[in-house]
Amino acid sequence: MPDEEKAPHGQRVIRTMTGNDLESACRILVDQGLCAAEGLPQRISTTMGMANADCLVAEEGDAIVGVTVSVFDGFTSFVSYVAVAPGAERQGTGRQMMDELVRRTKSRGGRNIVVASWLSAVGFYESMEFRMPGSVFLVRDI
Repeated sequence: MPDEEKAPHGQRVIRTMTGNDLESACRILVDQGLCAAEGLPQRISTTMGMANADCLVAEEGDAIVGVTVSVFDGFTSFVSYVAVAPGAERQGTGRQMMDELVRRTKSRGGRNIVVASWLSAVGFYESMEFRMPGSVFLVRDI
């Protein structure tokens, strides 16, 4: 289904995020405690403008119920956020968004996807064949 089409009633469509989705996508990220609200629309908008960004939304009817933010660097897709709206969790939305990201990464010749994840979400990713390779990510807050 082309990115511009709306999800038929009762069905979920995974598509590229547009500027019209920013408010809903940001609300989901904030509601799930993944991001601070201050400056978030601008940051997501900047990411959306990157040539190899994959900012996806899950849409049901007229409602945005999920968001994924990732960037492909020519080798790997790096996923910053996967979030599903409160009340819409555990219905396959996150998996559908990740399946679409896998498809897009493969189509670009990518070989893997790296996810920044909370420990509480590791099981979700492991259920989709993600593994912990033993590497460690070090973070410096600035």
